[in-house]
Amino acid sequence: MHGIDQVRTATYVLNLDERVYDKPHTCGYIVKLQVKPLKIYAYCVNPNPGAEALYVEGQNTKKILINPNRFPYININLSVNSMLLRKTHQYTMLQLGFDYLHGLLKKYHDKQGPEFYRRLSVKEDVLFDKKDYFVLEINNPDFGYLNYKVLKGENVTSIAQKFLANDHMILEANRDISDYDDVSAGQIIKVPNSFAKRIVFYIDKVHFLPLVQIIYDDKGFYTRIEFTSFVLNPLIKDEEFTRSYSKYNF
Repeated sequence: MHGIDQVRTATYVLNLDERVYDKPHTCGYIVKLQVKPLKIYAYCVNPNPGAEALYVEGQNTKKILINPNRFPYININLSVNSMLLRKTHQYTMLQLGFDYLHGLLKKYHDKQGPEFYRRLSVKEDVLFDKKDYFVLEINNPDFGYLNYKVLKGENVTSIAQKFLANDHMILEANRDISDYDDVSAGQIIKVPNSFAKRIVFYIDKVHFLPLVQIIYDDKGFYTRIEFTSFVLNPLIKDEEFTRSYSKYNF
């Protein structure tokens, strides 16, 4: 997916269909993205129209500025893994672009070597959003869960990174864990041994970007991520990543 390297800025509509604690959850955002330094503005279309979020790398003590657009109608600053943000989301705001997935696949490539390509297959092209897409599929028949003893200083996210896994899957597999810091040294928890059992990518034929990503775990469908109305490398003014921008309501 060499097309990811060409992304400097982007605007798009992000649609997410997720299975969260065994229940379906759908949401949509209008997103402005700058890759380096990372800057993200997101406007919620559903389920809470008008809510806004702004993250700028190196600012606001690494927190996300939120306009919840509901009671108590004040701006709040939240950490990336705040359960107020992630209660119904498998991913963080910082993972709304392509770099997270790109980095994950690169690590699997480096770790698995030739086995990575044996698990990769090309499927029949599909029509999506009125465009033709290449389809790639990665299968991992060995996907499953193992028992893991938490080490001193670890949290759910750092453990997931160790196994190249999704940290939200750890929460779902251990319902007694209330948030991403709710583990302690010596605790035995269930951890997925990899990111997914199966991943399907729709790769657009112009920019070679994975504009649709469909993820499956051992229970079946887990996530569908769609980037629509995608514009590659538009000019986005610096002021559009500030809370004082006239078109925002922070």
